Amino acid sequence: MKQKLLRHIIITALLFIGISSFGQQEPMFTQYMNNPQLINPAYAGSLGNINIDGIFRKQWMGTGVEWAPTTTSLSVNAPFMDYRVGIGLNFMIDDIGPLDQISIFTDYAYHLEFDNGSKLSLGLKGGFYSYQEDLANLSTFEYDEWLYDGNSITNKFFLNFGVGAYYYSEKYFVGLSFPKLVRNSLSEAYDTYEVLGSEERHMYLTAGLVFDISPLLKFKPTAMLRRVNGAPYSTELTATVIFVDQVWFGLMYRFGDALAAHVKFQIDENLHIGYSYDLTTTELKPYNSGTHEIFFSYTIKKKGKRILSPRYF
Repeated sequence: MKQKLLRHIIITALLFIGISSFGQQEPMFTQYMNNPQLINPAYAGSLGNINIDGIFRKQWMGTGVEWAPTTTSLSVNAPFMDYRVGIGLNFMIDDIGPLDQISIFTDYAYHLEFDNGSKLSLGLKGGFYSYQEDLANLSTFEYDEWLYDGNSITNKFFLNFGVGAYYYSEKYFVGLSFPKLVRNSLSEAYDTYEVLGSEERHMYLTAGLVFDISPLLKFKPTAMLRRVNGAPYSTELTATVIFVDQVWFGLMYRFGDALAAHVKFQIDENLHIGYSYDLTTTELKPYNSGTHEIFFSYTIKKKGKRILSPRYF
């Protein structure tokens, strides 16, 4: 009983440290490289067909905490105007303890093609999200009149927009994005104008390439540099081996945070499914058995357009 109580105290403390600091606020995904639209609006329309992607991520498994962080995302994007323009839609639900966030964003991208076959896409993102804080769901040792007197639930609605750039070819890509540029105030002190918490701008720099190892094997390394005000740089390196263009397997290392393994299967030219497992390397390691993430992607061929299969970026 004491061990279970201690586990709840530690996790709750870490949760609120993250909420009150100016640190990482956006959900992170191990399989971001399978759907860059999650962080970069310029990716919309780059596949040349209608594409539907989904990710379900469950963190802190094995802790016994019912409200461990859970994120669900669904994205769709398609090209228009002779493939020069891409339009995308993103829907996301992010739950972490007493905090619930639901967001809907649209993406617009314009693609420029160069003589060497590579393309540069410039993107805009805009949308809204709701933010709910329900502190009554937290376990307290003593009765708190403030929590149970109508003050425990806070609902807020925010608008935001972002920008991105994506340079890509069949063999490599480089992306830069700022998904949210507006620093909305998340909370304020009562009877004052003092801002206690606000959104911070996140910057994502990504890059990757693919090359042949043998007639049956390809190697695809990717990297991400994440920057947010008030927090150290976050770096992820991923190495993926592709077997006969149908089975993708790799490892990811997020410096100072986690080590992950991921796999993806190309069922046919339309359907991809993937799975990843993260094992944290932080002080939370003794208190959880890892993070699970499930990915799927389905392509709908536009009339008169073939599906480029396999597609590495």
